[in-house]
This record gives sequence, C-alpha cells and structure tokens, in this order.
Amino acid sequence: MTTLLQWCSGVSRWLAWLGGAALLLSAGLISFDVVFRALWKVTYFESFELSTYAFAIATAMGMSYALVTRAHIRIELLYVALPEKWRAWLDVWSYAGLSVVSVVLVYWCAQTVLGNWQSGARSNSSLSIPLIWPQGIWLLGLAWLALLSTLYALLGLAKCLRGRTTDANRMLGMASLQEEIEAGTGQELR
Repeated sequence: MTTLLQWCSGVSRWLAWLGGAALLLSAGLISFDVVFRALWKVTYFESFELSTYAFAIATAMGMSYALVTRAHIRIELLYVALPEKWRAWLDVWSYAGLSVVSVVLVYWCAQTVLGNWQSGARSNSSLSIPLIWPQGIWLLGLAWLALLSTLYALLGLAKCLRGRTTDANRMLGMASLQEEIEAGTGQELR
C-alpha cells in the first residue's frame, strides 16, 4: 500500500508542477501582452483567455498535491485538544466529505465538458479554442482529486477500524510543526 501512496504522491507532484508551469507561462504571456499594448497598441496573445484556463487547470491539479501533502486548511482549535483516536476519525470524516464533494463536482463538470463536446462549443475569442481541451484537462485534474480523496478516506477508515489510529493520523492528520519545517527546508531535522 505504501508503494501505491508514493506513486499517487509522485503523480500529484508532477501535476502540481504542470499547473505551476501553466501559471508561469500565463504570466509570461500577460507580460508580453502588456508590453505589446503599451508599445504598439495591439494584443497578440489573448493572455486573458489563456490565463483563465491555466488558473482553472492549475487549481484542479494543485488540489491533489495539497491532499497528499496534507496542506489543506483545517480549523485546528478543537482538533488539537482531542485525543488521537478522535482526531483520526475526524480526519477520515473530512476526507470522506472531500471525496463526496469532489465526486459531485466531477459529475457536474463532466456534464459540462460532454455538453460542450457534443455541441462543438468554442471560445468566443480570436483563438476560437474548442472548449473540450481546457475543460477536459481541468476535468482530469478534478477526477484525480476525487480518486485520491476517496482512496485516502477508505485507507484511513480501514486503519481506524483496525484500531491503528496512529497510522491513520500520520497519513491523514495535520502535519506536525517538524514535518512542515522539513517540507519547507527539504532537510530532515534531528
């Protein structure tokens, strides 16, 4: 099971890098558009449209990386005061909730992508991009999030049902201060 989680983490990291690269490319295109508008009063790159697609795709792809690195925001006021067993069960509950929300989101996004594919919808700009391309990539990122959140919720539930709440907490719980420092520095603290 550890190999599967490591593979999922690697895929999520790769997707996050792709999303980041799309945002960086968008920033470059926006910069070029600003310069071209200032100097020649023309826009060549349609940076607004492309950056909108890049932002949606990067967000969808980045959410799975946040999930595997336990970086999603949590309200920890009550959480840290609870015993470890209860925290593990709350973590399972939160991952299950994220799973339900992401699966519903994927369903409705798939309906949108399918509808746009069937109608042959294109963007209403000079690029006239078939909407299935940016929306399809966006949908893949959301589907990966739904798959991962469901997998993590089920693995956490299995650990809790076996009484291995420490393992469940290590997999799903909030990262400790030491883990966050190590992640930020890339070095293990002793």
